[in-house]
Formats: sequence, C-alpha cells, structure tokens
Amino acid sequence: MKKEQGITLMSVIVYVIALLIVMGVISSLTGYFYKNVNVSNENTENLNEFTTFNSYFTTEINEDNISVLESETTEESPKTSYIAFSNGATYTFSEQNKSIYKNQVKICKNVDKCLFSYDFIDGKYIVYVDLKIGNIEKTGNNVMQFTINNK
Repeated sequence: MKKEQGITLMSVIVYVIALLIVMGVISSLTGYFYKNVNVSNENTENLNEFTTFNSYFTTEINEDNISVLESETTEESPKTSYIAFSNGATYTFSEQNKSIYKNQVKICKNVDKCLFSYDFIDGKYIVYVDLKIGNIEKTGNNVMQFTINNK
C-alpha cells in the first residue's frame, strides 16, 4: 500500500479559494471603514472652524460697554462682509479667500458664506450672522442672532 504524504492539488486549490474569499471580505470591510473615517474627518474640520468662529465672536459680544459701529456687505463678486465694534475689533469675511478675519488675523478657513448685519431695537444691538461652513448652515430662518446688552 502506498503512503499518502503531503497535500494534493485539489486541497491546494481549496485553500487558495478560501484564502481569496477571506481577503476579499477583509478588504471590503477595511475600505468601508476608511471611507467613513474620511467623511468623519471632513465633518470634524467644519465643526472645528464653526466652533472657533463662534467662540471668538461670542467673546466679543459679551464684552462690557460694546456697541456696533458699522456693518456692510458688498454685492459685487467677490463678496466681502464686515462688522466693526466699538472696542476696535472688526470681523471681515472674504469670499475670495473663503476666510473670516478678526482685524487682520485669519480665524476661520473654508467658509462658503458669512454675512454680517445688525439692528438697533429698544436700546439693544441685535447682530445677525448668516454663516455656511461645509455642511454646517446657519442661514435663512436658522441665522445666528447675538444680542448686545449695553450695561
């Protein structure tokens, strides 16, 4: 009787097919994972820019004895919009650079839209910021409103 040593050609083919199936499943799972990680990073960057602007602007609004000096938005392309406060701070949006500046320092990038305006009602300044950064939209009925109480 002949001894059977080693593996047969049929078992090698089965092993290779099984290995290819396992590798295919693992590659599709990792591809899906990395695609979601990239989407998450993009959302995180937009949220970071929004939070940065919001923290700077809110700090400005909450200062004592502050008022709005002027605000203007140009209609010609590229649009610019700015708002100036009595403490010397000026926030400017440049559509050309897609950035928001506090005085001459860039505080936000990748901004699609930012329009500043204000009203003076009952002795209070109400500042409106129409803002769009990536998928974060504070426009239309969802526009950000800040109230300055003169103390």
